Amino acid sequence: MPNHNLSKRENEVVELLLQGKSNKQIAAMLEISASTVEFHLKNVYSKLEVRSRTETILKLGKSTGVIDSKPKESIVAIGHLKDNNRENFSFKELEMRKRIFYYFLAGLIFGIAYWEYLNGVASFFNAIGSGMESDAVGGLSIWIFLSVIFLTVFGVWLIPTIFPAVYEFRRSEKVQQAVVAVMVVWVSAVLGYYLTYLVLLAFFGLPNMEYLLIFGKHSSTFWQDWAGIFNRLILFSFLKWAVVGIFVGGFAGFVTSSIYSFWVKKTRVLPV
Repeated sequence: MPNHNLSKRENEVVELLLQGKSNKQIAAMLEISASTVEFHLKNVYSKLEVRSRTETILKLGKSTGVIDSKPKESIVAIGHLKDNNRENFSFKELEMRKRIFYYFLAGLIFGIAYWEYLNGVASFFNAIGSGMESDAVGGLSIWIFLSVIFLTVFGVWLIPTIFPAVYEFRRSEKVQQAVVAVMVVWVSAVLGYYLTYLVLLAFFGLPNMEYLLIFGKHSSTFWQDWAGIFNRLILFSFLKWAVVGIFVGGFAGFVTSSIYSFWVKKTRVLPV
């Protein structure tokens, strides 16, 4: 039986690992979650000073005599292990693609909501600003007012940063994937915002831009005007803010997931 200063549960995981069991199979047999199995395996790798499942089975197989006394069975176990690794990789890849799709949808919804949010914020601060213009206010008050506006407009983007970063890290335990999740949400949010802009502009009308409504009487230069407006207000603006979403969102996702990763490592209790 493997020991190597492993805990009781780690020994149980290793014994099943030597039999060529996958993480899902080990989790089912020990009645624990797959993420808990991965947690135990990381501890095993660290204690054995190995980097992979294959190195683990080779090292423990030799120390316990499994490989020397039963070479054929060991080769079969390693073969099963490779097959299970491929199976686990394919499953994780599929799960990640599904989550990316959900992140994309969440970003679209946030972008649509952000359009309405900005309209409400603009109305609110316009009312306050008109009152401030009529009173004698100092320069400090103006700066405080502008700072509050900035935080109100951009602070809400912590929502599509913290939630996908934390959720993805909890699922994958990888900072890189958490960063990708935040980037997807941010870019799709920008897309949702400008799609809302486009729909309102074309089908419902916006203040002082009713002449761009698609339905109704048009001038001879209507579609030329529309093309110019679309390129300037929709397409180019979307591309500009999408780039911002990639870089700023990626950086925000990296910082958020790194902080969360550090906190998890400091506070995590060894699972049963």
